[in-house]
Order: sequence, then C-alpha cells, then structure tokens
Amino acid sequence: MAIDFIGFTGDTRIVGQIPLADDRLSDMLNSVARVVVRGADVEDLETGRREHGDVPIPCGDFLVVAGTGRRGLENLRKRTVVRRVQMGLGRFTVTGNLHVAPAADAASRGGKPDELLVGRDLLVPLTEATLEYARAGKAETEAWETLLVNRARARWIDAADEPVQSVLVDEPVVPQRGAIRRRWIKDFTPVAD
Repeated sequence: MAIDFIGFTGDTRIVGQIPLADDRLSDMLNSVARVVVRGADVEDLETGRREHGDVPIPCGDFLVVAGTGRRGLENLRKRTVVRRVQMGLGRFTVTGNLHVAPAADAASRGGKPDELLVGRDLLVPLTEATLEYARAGKAETEAWETLLVNRARARWIDAADEPVQSVLVDEPVVPQRGAIRRRWIKDFTPVAD
C-alpha cells in the first residue's frame, strides 16, 4: 500500500509516496537501510529550486519525517511517560511530546535530557509536534500530529516541560543552541553505495 510521504534531509524537503511494507511508517523506516520516494518533489530549502522524479534515499539521511499512514495497534502499546521536548536537528527545531519509559524519564530529570533518547530506534516519534525551519530565507512553522526525528543527528535536546529561557532573534531563522554536553550514540545505519 502506497502512502503519502514528507521527509526532510539537511537541505531538502522531499514530498512523494512510498510503499508501506510494515504496520507503521516508523517501524518500516527503522528496519530498512533506504527507501525510494516515488514521484518525489524535491525542494532545496536554501534556493527553493525543485526537481521531480523517483528518489532513493538512505533512511539515516532523514533528519525529520512526517508521520503518515497507519498507527500502531493499541494492544501492543507500552506504559510510557509523556515529556514535552524541543530538539535541534541541523536547520530544524522540533517541539513535541516524547513518550518514554519511566526509567528514562527519571534519569532525564537529573539535568540530563539526552537520557530520553538513549536506547531508542534511529527515528523516534514525537506527537503533537511542530517543526520550525528556514525555507528560502523565510521562517516556516508546520504543525503535525506525529513527526519522526533522527535521534543520532540531534544536536541538542531540552525538556520543554520545564522552564526554558527565551531568546530574542531579529532574523527570520530558526534559533540554534550552543554546545551542550551530550552522550552520543554510534549510528550503525548502512551507507548506500
């Protein structure tokens, strides 16, 4: 079954269709090395230039993917704690609800929000999410029911359910965070030839 697909790499927005070969998009993208986006409209986020056609792309190249298609089965869900987080992934800032195991929640409350991502799949779902980024020099904000974020490519993560210092920015770009001490996890995603 083909589903609509919207994915973001470091510098492109890719819109098209992919065949859904698993119950959920996140399960499929976390279990395959690459996907082919059929009839893709590939937009360069710097220039706005567009190209069309089928695009093969390694799943590890995606920073953010819009969650479309079927949801997981209700009876297979695990008990989780919902944490509101904000993450920086290259040019993108994503804010949403991260569903985590109670142990990860407890570990993160000690001032280590990166503990929320330890041991997770490569693409992690955030619900009730917003995506902020610069698109052809203009600030863009999109709201999504679910966004999948690449935890291995996250530059920073903050718990947004705790007080966050606001920053004033004069330019219409997404604010970037400074260096924060992180625990990096080795990404073993195969690279396409």
